[in-house]
Amino acid sequence: MIKNWKRNTVYISIMQLTLLLVNFFLITIISREYGAETYGEYASSKSLSVLIGTATVMSLALVSTKYLAQKNENSKLLFSNSYYIIIRNFLIALLILFPVTFIFQRDVSMTALFLIGFTFNEMIHVALAYFQAKGDFVTSSKQILIRTIIYGLGAWIIIFQGFSIIAVIVFQVFMLVAFFLVAHLSIPKNDVVIQTELSKPVRDDLQKSGKKMVLTTFSSALISELDIVLLGIFYSGSLLGVLAWSRRILEIVFQLLAASLDILFPELSKAKDKSEVTLIRTRLTKVFYASFSIPIIYFIFKDIGNSIFTNLLGDEFDMVSEYTYQILFCIPLMVWSRINIIFSRALNFEINLSKTIILGAAFSYIIYLVMHSIGNNPAVLSIILSQIVIALLTTFSYRRSYEKF
Repeated sequence: MIKNWKRNTVYISIMQLTLLLVNFFLITIISREYGAETYGEYASSKSLSVLIGTATVMSLALVSTKYLAQKNENSKLLFSNSYYIIIRNFLIALLILFPVTFIFQRDVSMTALFLIGFTFNEMIHVALAYFQAKGDFVTSSKQILIRTIIYGLGAWIIIFQGFSIIAVIVFQVFMLVAFFLVAHLSIPKNDVVIQTELSKPVRDDLQKSGKKMVLTTFSSALISELDIVLLGIFYSGSLLGVLAWSRRILEIVFQLLAASLDILFPELSKAKDKSEVTLIRTRLTKVFYASFSIPIIYFIFKDIGNSIFTNLLGDEFDMVSEYTYQILFCIPLMVWSRINIIFSRALNFEINLSKTIILGAAFSYIIYLVMHSIGNNPAVLSIILSQIVIALLTTFSYRRSYEKF
């Protein structure tokens, strides 16, 4: 088991490193070519679409992974029925998209395109659940790796041909649709049943489990994306782009760490007693302590970082490094919150934890409102205080639930 875990970790780390580099490359050229204001709208619309999309897809990729890992008797029916539910919910989400974007003051077309991409990305992961449930993260990592490289090169060509930012997003959506087909066709035909008389009870079961699972997934999305959505409410123009850039760097680094945490979800789902849970949590605690090195290292070399960002992005982004070195101290907080979410998701503590994080999101809005009114470095302090509150609340919620486990 340890050998497979290390092997999978290597492949996932390579995949996540590639994702990090490509995403960094793309937001760099987008910012450089389109400017801080356009990037700010791009980032904020994408974050809003992630929150809407997370609620829409009901975490069915995780539900499928869990059922397949447990060798559910209806495993062959999971794929087609999961796709059906996701597409149906997506069409419903489109109906409420306009009023939501109006409330959050975001671009409708950008948000809608990002939502389409998010939907197909979830369907990709439903298909790849077949491999992940078997402990095979290599196949899924390879597919995502290839997709990322093609997307990065294609977007680079589109940008330097002078097309609009919308064309870049459309290309991304096209790539996700194409690789959904690749992922689904990778599943052996004998392990997929498109339609039988058992489909309705399977859909009902998926929806029931999805409603519980989505609570923690949405909570995780709130931790990752809420800051940029809130920044979009209180800030605009070039400043929003600079702040979003700094917050996105934090997110990219966090997602690289989060991949090594998520890999243990299928194993944790099979845990039968507290000793197994404690052993796995001990492993993840080491990741938490190691994460403190990231902000410390960046702080030491922040002057070099400032020179790099200014040269890459232009003088319009000269404050990115200053904001980044401060908010990177949120990394350990976000890692700890993610650990609590993974354990709560696998051990069926979803409801209590989700209520806690939604409460934390409400507190975050209040923090942003108050700090914006005070006006003393409000954005950075808002991000840090928000993550502190959420980390404390997730810890409290998990410990209270674990005592009853």
